[in-house]
Amino acid sequence: MTLQEVLESHRDTVPTAVALIARGDDVEFAAVGEDTRESVFPIASVTKPIIAAAAMLLVQDRAIALDDPIAEWLPELASPVVVRTPGSPVDDVVPATKPITLRHLQSFRSGWGFTADFSLPATRKLFEASTVHGRDDLPTPDEWLKQLAEVPLLHQPGDGWLYNTAADVLGVLIHRVTGSLPGFLADRIYRPLGMTNTRFTNAVFPSGAGGLESTVDDLLAFNRYLLASDLLPQLAVDTTTAEERAEAEIFLEGQGWGFGGSVDVAEIDPWNVLGRYGWVGGSGTAAHVVPDRNMITILLTRTAMTSPSPTAVMRDFWRSAMHTL
Repeated sequence: MTLQEVLESHRDTVPTAVALIARGDDVEFAAVGEDTRESVFPIASVTKPIIAAAAMLLVQDRAIALDDPIAEWLPELASPVVVRTPGSPVDDVVPATKPITLRHLQSFRSGWGFTADFSLPATRKLFEASTVHGRDDLPTPDEWLKQLAEVPLLHQPGDGWLYNTAADVLGVLIHRVTGSLPGFLADRIYRPLGMTNTRFTNAVFPSGAGGLESTVDDLLAFNRYLLASDLLPQLAVDTTTAEERAEAEIFLEGQGWGFGGSVDVAEIDPWNVLGRYGWVGGSGTAAHVVPDRNMITILLTRTAMTSPSPTAVMRDFWRSAMHTL
């Protein structure tokens, strides 16, 4: 199927969407509904690779090192405690044996984050205390850190992979190091790349885990930058073990995790290509780069995901992109 046919085939459930496949300078675009290349979409977790890239720019600037403890900038998180076992009550804790570092945030190994089992006491407390999506009473970054500090880690820093929360901590860390997360992104990423329509959807809490809105062409510019820069080899390196990938199957579908996004490590599905890097967003969005094929795939919809598993239109979009090589 052509790209347009893929979108049309899902129009009953995804009535509005744009999609783009770039193979070098050759760009194929399709749209259904009222949206165009200029349409702005909430991109949810497709925010994560942008925030991870921003953090690596700070490392290049020597403003922070990957193994620096984050407590230097986030003193609220200087003394975390860890539940004795994953299923322990939130008051059955031991001290953390090592500090949380920038590397732990980038690789989602800080000890804060979501598990496949949302019934775990620490996971429930984390969800109640730290979620910043869908709330009318958004906290400021400072208020949010105080709330997060009351939540125990599920494991010692560095000892396991957990989804999402580390990206919000990373956003607040960049905010503290630079003085403004939105300002730093504008100065170092948006303006140099001509990303004129990318911004946070809420000014109260600029969420590094999922707070940006953008357009297909802005995301094309960002992902072309990744393909051409020395950042991608740092971001697209799997940091997980086989056991961790199995435990996180609901999120990763057997693939690995680098910094800020997934990395294909196994050709499980037709669209998997070793080294493919990117992520999906709960608002129905996806953006990936395939370095070995000089390819970028971007899908933006307004149909929210109902589970962590990619939607049917995402799967058909990726299948089409790889089939037409």
